Order: sequence, then structure tokens, then C-alpha cells
Amino acid sequence: MLTTEDYLRILESCEIKGQDESILRALRYIELGYPIMFYGPPGNGKTTIGEHILAMMGGGEDSYLKVEASEGMTEYHMIGGFHPLAMSGNPELAEKFTYKEGAVTRALKSGRNLLIDEFTRAPSSAYSGLFMLLSTGSLPLEFQETVLKKTNNWIILATANFGDEGTFKLSAALKRRFMPIYVGYASRATERNVIQKITPLLPDEILEAILEFAEETREAWKKDRSLPQGLSTDGVIKMSRYCDLSIKQGSDVKQTFTDAALHQGIIIADETDQYSIKLVQEIALSIGNKL
Repeated sequence: MLTTEDYLRILESCEIKGQDESILRALRYIELGYPIMFYGPPGNGKTTIGEHILAMMGGGEDSYLKVEASEGMTEYHMIGGFHPLAMSGNPELAEKFTYKEGAVTRALKSGRNLLIDEFTRAPSSAYSGLFMLLSTGSLPLEFQETVLKKTNNWIILATANFGDEGTFKLSAALKRRFMPIYVGYASRATERNVIQKITPLLPDEILEAILEFAEETREAWKKDRSLPQGLSTDGVIKMSRYCDLSIKQGSDVKQTFTDAALHQGIIIADETDQYSIKLVQEIALSIGNKL
């Protein structure tokens, strides 16, 4: 059982600020033995939060295994199987096979927890063995004639961007095996504090302009999805650092902000949708003209 001090220690030491509620929910469900899936718009710290929780609960970065899902991932990558030694220069050896373990089997056998980043980048078929493990608590390995058991204290975390470009739709059965926890955009006050710590000399008018740009793009995303995503906290930080450096080098305040906003606008807009591109440009120019 985690103590109150443990909860506070994990919360206070996390570099991602403004996500205390999501972290608390994750810790509670972990204590109850449930797998966790952090989901939400990209760039708001899902992966970093997952890494932090696993490191803090396991006693260091070596206490967990991290794997990043991709569209080419299969059951072999997650569970393992026979692998030919065809690259060997020895003809006899080249005809033999060895058993390669996948991410799940490596984690279980080594006693490490598991983080699957970008979970929805891989098709559900890649997770059939994991589905069985989460459903029954055991994983038969036919080729090794053995069965791996999931211990009660084994932690598995995943991150996902539902509906993002290039992601797969999870089967309902697989999704039910995880407790979904939303990691959304941080509050304006939180991001203001973050910017002030990272770029303490950034002029206030630029700081507030960046925060306004973030708010307006997020509102467009929430209201009618006229933008595929709002400016993330990571984008806010990148804008503040660029503006800070540019102003120190003597650039004009208005031009500096507009440049940074247009750069980030390309990232958050849909490059195939002219309305999306035009909208984010209009937001950037409108805020920039006030400076």
C-alpha cells in the first residue's frame, strides 16, 4: 500500500505539472491492480508521467521495460517466437531456430514492469497474447512449453492518442482491460508558472500572447474540431524558448511571436485542410497584431 507520503512524493517530483488529478487516479488504480492507459491530445506529458510513476514505484529507471508501438508490430514483437538463424555463416546453424522473447515475456521473466508507448499505433492483433494475460493472469508459451503468470504487483501502463492520424481503433474487449485516464491540456496558470521558470526573462506581453494562442487553438479543437488538436504544453514551451532567444538576439517582439505561432500552427493544423491552416494563421496574426 502506498502511504500519503508516497503519493505526495510521486506528485511533487513529477516534472509534468498540472496533471495531479490524472496521476492520483493512476496511482489508486495501480494499487487496486488494474492496468492503466493514459489517453488524450499529444504533447501533454502522458509518456513522461508513465515513466515517472514506474520509476518511482519500482525504484529506478531499470525497474521497467519500455516499448514503443508501431504499425508493423505483431504478436511476435510482444510475446516472441521462433527466430531463424539464417544470417549465420555456418550452413548447419543457419537451418536452426532460436527463441526470441517479446516485450511482455521479457518484462515478466525479468520481474520488470512494462510501459507500452503509443499503444494505438499497433493493431489489436499484436496484443492477443497480452489480452490473454490481462484476462486470465497467465500466458501460455507453446514453443517453450511453459506458462508465465502475472504477479499481483506487476504494473503495466500504456499511452494512446485515440483517433489520431495513423492510429488503429482498439477492439472493445482489449480497451476494457485497461483503466482509461485522461491527460488533457494544463491550465493557463500552470503553464504560466512553467514558462516563467524556463524563460524567466521573457516579456510578460509575449508570455500572455503565447498562452492566449494556446487557449484559442484548444477552444477551436474542443468546439467543432476545426483544428485536429490545440497547442500542447510542449508547444507552449517551444514557443516561449524560441521567443526568448529571438528577443535576446534583438528581434522585434511582434514578429518574434508571430513567427513562433505560425511555426507551431503548421504542427497543429491539418496540412491537407486549407480551412484548418487558414484558421490557425488567423489566430496567430490576430494575437500578434495586439503586441
